[in-house]
Amino acid sequence: MPVETKHPQYELYAPVWTKTRDAVKGAVCVKDKKHIYLPVPDAETHDDRLGSETLRYKQYIKRAVFTNFTGRTKNALVGAAFRKEMKYDLSESLEYLIKDATGDGLGLEQLAKDELANILETGRSFLLVDYPQVMGDLSLEDIARLDLRPSIVPYTCEQVVNWKTEAVAGCKLLTMIVLAENYVYDPDEFGHESETQYRVLRLRSEGYSQQIYRDGEPYGEETFPTKADGSRWDVIPAIFVGSKNNDSTIDDAPLADIADVNIAHYRNSADYEESCFITGQPTLFITHSLSPEQWYDYNPEGIKLGSRAGHVLGETGSATLLQPNANNLVLEAMKAKEAQMVAIGARIVTDRGGNETAEGARIRFASENSVLGDIVGNLSAALVQCIEWCMMFQGGEQEFSLEINREFYDKSVDPQLIMSMVQLMDRQIISDQDIFDRLRAAGIIEGSRSLEDVREELGDLSPME
Repeated sequence: MPVETKHPQYELYAPVWTKTRDAVKGAVCVKDKKHIYLPVPDAETHDDRLGSETLRYKQYIKRAVFTNFTGRTKNALVGAAFRKEMKYDLSESLEYLIKDATGDGLGLEQLAKDELANILETGRSFLLVDYPQVMGDLSLEDIARLDLRPSIVPYTCEQVVNWKTEAVAGCKLLTMIVLAENYVYDPDEFGHESETQYRVLRLRSEGYSQQIYRDGEPYGEETFPTKADGSRWDVIPAIFVGSKNNDSTIDDAPLADIADVNIAHYRNSADYEESCFITGQPTLFITHSLSPEQWYDYNPEGIKLGSRAGHVLGETGSATLLQPNANNLVLEAMKAKEAQMVAIGARIVTDRGGNETAEGARIRFASENSVLGDIVGNLSAALVQCIEWCMMFQGGEQEFSLEINREFYDKSVDPQLIMSMVQLMDRQIISDQDIFDRLRAAGIIEGSRSLEDVREELGDLSPME
């Protein structure tokens, strides 16, 4: 089979990824897809593709309003996870990751934000730890001079077109991965033409290897990356990150349900706006007994609506201004879908008119927090694993830590709670560290300060001052 062969699960989930990403991008992208998301009203007499070129359909889609609930929900969830800065403690040899984790200038925290957004949209992402390939043996001075260092390369779920796993020594390992990449081939300096190449990662008996394919054929030799000690890898230093777990199976996209309802809401909006346009304006009906010549003599400029014009309709003439009664069926359907999105997790459309306690909000969004908490936990674990692989490329074993915020809402602290915690500390049930952590989580103590800093400051105070 050719190198571009896609995994069966890929074919199944690709339409879901496309729809969710389009909904996140907003009105420009959704409207550009035309009949794919907004069917042609008179499809019985027109093919969808041809009907979408008619003047009526162009006006129909132009009046439709796509309110981007999906994209704003994604931004709100990413903002909740990163409402506090990501915590990390890296050794000197790994500090470069803070400003350039991907090899093209994207820092570690920005990488985490982008991957969280990707997982919310599609349910999965992929991280590969790679090291620049060089010819011959290099000394440490050569490595420093060339600024060679491992990087964490992110791939979207759409780029991971095929994969295989095998059970090895009781562990399920990735043994083959095909990654679709774009490369620019346009010789024009202002051009943007690109082609697709495929990077194939394999786990052979000889070790982990990479090979590039272009036009269905190998483009260059198969290479075997090595660790710092010169040995070959017995695993592929790459990991899937999912909304449920970090295995190779495709997880559900958390925002897919909201995207479905959001697009259905867009269809209702198109019908509602067209209904308002067609029937919203009052229509004048006239009866008269005049001949055409008399009508023209009495009304040479025709009939104009408004109080400044008078019209002669003859002895038995009459005029009636008709306006339809309000039809709220489509509007109610839109409101029902907004309520559905609130239930799913689109908190940006929550009714803010009523009073709600912070605890009530936490309970109402408990399921949302659970999903977001799982994703943040999976992403943190994947980044830790990638940093460990970076160390194996570089050599050495340094301790490090990384943690993404999982407190998505402010923790309220009242005076009674503080006094109760102090009493528990006096009875040696909790420690001063527990009280400090709670106060810092609530924002009462600045996040950069540690308990040791506070103790040192208190020790410097004179009791007479």
